[in-house]
Amino acid sequence: MYSDTHCHLKHVGERGENLQSLFALLDAEKYRFILDIGTQPGDLASRVGTVLNATAESETSRQADDMALANLENSARIPSFIHFTAGLWPDAEVIAERDDSLRALESDVKEMLALASRRAEIGCEQFAALGECGLDRYWNGEAAAARVLAGESGGEDGPGTTDVAGEEELFGMQLDMAKRYDLPVIIHSRDAFDATMGCIKNSSFDSGVIHCFSYGTKEARAFLDRGWLISFPGNVTWPKKAEDRDRVASLVKYVPRDRLLLETDAPYLTPAPYRGKTNTPYLVRHVYERVAECLEISPESLADIVFENARSLFRIR
Repeated sequence: MYSDTHCHLKHVGERGENLQSLFALLDAEKYRFILDIGTQPGDLASRVGTVLNATAESETSRQADDMALANLENSARIPSFIHFTAGLWPDAEVIAERDDSLRALESDVKEMLALASRRAEIGCEQFAALGECGLDRYWNGEAAAARVLAGESGGEDGPGTTDVAGEEELFGMQLDMAKRYDLPVIIHSRDAFDATMGCIKNSSFDSGVIHCFSYGTKEARAFLDRGWLISFPGNVTWPKKAEDRDRVASLVKYVPRDRLLLETDAPYLTPAPYRGKTNTPYLVRHVYERVAECLEISPESLADIVFENARSLFRIR
């Protein structure tokens, strides 16, 4: 019934979750749409391979799939509800090597579209997008400089880069690529509203979603006015204080229902009551339950709304 419009299945598997069991559970529960998101140059084959390996019945077929990934074969074995994007997260190394990274991304975009086309031949709808891409000023910019001075590594996403011009150039180049291929864009924007909006205006391309929305009503209105959708993840389930819950409800209600998407960003941002554990697309149901409560509708009705919005945005034109 549910749809997860933004997750990272390979990372979910790397954190110890059994993807074969997860896919069986999602199928049994009739999940309709799962979008696996690209973040690195040339990562599409390994992400598709992760899904194929989880559907393989033996170690021999897993090895065979690994050898066949160059052509993204065996598309019929991919669960019908799983679809793929290709994009470049604003990682310091990717920003520094952005020309090479963009070439790898364009190759992935072509493979993504070819895979969708092959799946269409067996009756599977074609869905695709470019992303996630965007700006992250929590890791990059002045925050990165402060982190380096303090001798902090920042973990898997840090310490970031001070090259904000390069970060914005990488984002703008991806917006241009999306325009060329007529693909919706999945935007990552963290602590970077003004710069993100500046890049969007420079590109004159307004088709996509602001994923994992982390701003307020004023910023939501600015994105909505330009035609963007807004997506909420599991952190809408976190607030416990009444005033914080009311603030989340007010923001959720502000987004028109035909511009609303929901996601997990799994394995990150695990919804309550499972915070502290690895997130999976199965847990997106808790996001639906909270948002449905805010909108005073049933989770089933909300699931229909989000699925139709996802189809409208991500279906290949």
